[in-house]
Amino acid sequence: MTFKNSCRNPWLLLKGLALVFLLAAAGCSARTDDNTVIARFDGGVITEKEFELKIESIPNELRRTALTRRQEFIEDMASEHYLWKEAKRRRIDKDAEVRRLLEVAQRRIVVAKLVQEEVDKKVEVSSDEALRYYETHKDEFMTPLMLRASHILVKTEGEAAKIKSELAAGADFEETARAKSVDTTARRGGDIGFFQKGQLVPEFEDKVFGMKKGEISDPVRTPFGYHLIKLTDRVPPSLKDFQSVKRQVHDRLLNEKRTKQFKALLKKLKGDSKIDVNHKALDAFILSHKELLGEVK
Repeated sequence: MTFKNSCRNPWLLLKGLALVFLLAAAGCSARTDDNTVIARFDGGVITEKEFELKIESIPNELRRTALTRRQEFIEDMASEHYLWKEAKRRRIDKDAEVRRLLEVAQRRIVVAKLVQEEVDKKVEVSSDEALRYYETHKDEFMTPLMLRASHILVKTEGEAAKIKSELAAGADFEETARAKSVDTTARRGGDIGFFQKGQLVPEFEDKVFGMKKGEISDPVRTPFGYHLIKLTDRVPPSLKDFQSVKRQVHDRLLNEKRTKQFKALLKKLKGDSKIDVNHKALDAFILSHKELLGEVK
């Protein structure tokens, strides 16, 4: 049986881009002279504070690996020192393109800091707020109706009708599926497992969601052939308990507050100013950069 293939937030998009540069900058921050030195090399040192900032600059999922392989991680930090030293010797830091990129990065870092001060530090969500949201939006935290079914897939309607008669006469569904189904689920006796609305092809779902537990369908045609379906289990919707969704509720409310705060900040800074776009020039730019941008509607 083949399954079908399974809101972007403007504040989060800006913040995500900006923090990449903010954290990267933190990883390259100046050493704190009075901090504990944890590594020395070629006249340089890595302090505990610098190591901490570097760890914070990498994605959460990689931090445990970095700490587990800390010797290698520190050696990589030292390698950056040698690369930086060579780049300075070649005066690459004075290159016009590099300086332009640094200006762009600096701008994003400063903007990220402003957003941190005016948005991040001014919004929070209490446990009581999260609980109130949960209590008034319980419909959002319901598990969907889940079905479990088995099926026998054959190529023709005649084959399906013959097997249906055999099943009606007492043939075992699972054994018949193993012997006659052309689907990969045959080795499991036709078992598809649990699924919810929208995961299977429409023709299959239209039939199975109207069946009773234990019922075997008449032949059902789909793009894959003809199915005989047996509904083996039905799990009704249920409410997820608050503790299991508490983090989800917290993050949702926090993002809503951040977005609201971010938009308020922009409105305050923009005032009555308007953005006048020269669409003719913009379209000409896009047209002249087709190889870089690809097709743009």
